[in-house]
Amino acid sequence: MIATCWQSIVLIAALAGAKYPNLVSAQWALESGWGQETSGVHNYFGQKGVGTVKMTKEWIDGQYLDVKDEFKDYKSPEASVQDLVDKWHKNYRGYKGVNDAKSREEAALMLARQGYATSPTYSDKLIKLMNRYSVPVPSLKPGNDKISQPYRCS
Repeated sequence: MIATCWQSIVLIAALAGAKYPNLVSAQWALESGWGQETSGVHNYFGQKGVGTVKMTKEWIDGQYLDVKDEFKDYKSPEASVQDLVDKWHKNYRGYKGVNDAKSREEAALMLARQGYATSPTYSDKLIKLMNRYSVPVPSLKPGNDKISQPYRCS
């Protein structure tokens, strides 16, 4: 199941324009407990905004605190991935996206430096996940059967 889910996110992330699709899968795994705990409807990345109100843990002043926050709801897993890629991986409203990084490890470090997550170990966890689970990124050339496969975890 883990491999199928990870591969689905890699494909969706590549189609969305992520330079490092395995990084998106690592974010998915870490932020949603491998797709089992969304923060909003189809929100696999803890993207905040109008939607579902939930309790979450945030690293504040050197400690984890329980806080109530509001998380975006999405129509599909693909929409969740697209929003993440558009706002954090690509350049967005003056923000330098992690697609500009020279490596996926540098991209993971950029996410933390630029405020994506509050955990001081966030980048390290992403890098460990990528080192363990990364898969080849499928070709996005026309005629590749895998391009049209929707999100699936089975």
